[in-house]
Amino acid sequence: MNNFFIFLILLSLCINHTIGGEIKLVLVNELHNKVLAIRCKSKNDNLGDHDLRVGQSKRFEFSDNVWKTTLFWCNMWQAPSYRVHQRFDAYRSKWKRHLDPTYFWIAREDGVYFREDELYGYKPPVKRYDWNHTAP
Repeated sequence: MNNFFIFLILLSLCINHTIGGEIKLVLVNELHNKVLAIRCKSKNDNLGDHDLRVGQSKRFEFSDNVWKTTLFWCNMWQAPSYRVHQRFDAYRSKWKRHLDPTYFWIAREDGVYFREDELYGYKPPVKRYDWNHTAP
């Protein structure tokens, strides 16, 4: 019986890494003449600080953990004052998802937009957050 449970655990790990695929997270700067500063992290990984000029994007790739509890959150700040900002959960594991998904977070003047690329078609970006403003 113990061998059967070990087999099931190994099988689930193999399926997760072969069928689960890589998750792609892309942050895009569509602001007007402003640099976008970004920082994305999880409980275990810091993907670093990056500055994106207008039209640039930054792509990160990672896999879900075995327990499907992966969470990455990101911060975006508009230069030059860095007082206009937003923090959001950029990726949260799902038990059922498309193969090799790509999640786009797009910074625009009126807020932060989200788009998920799916295997079978394009969906336009949807506004998810307004910018927060910090007083001087």
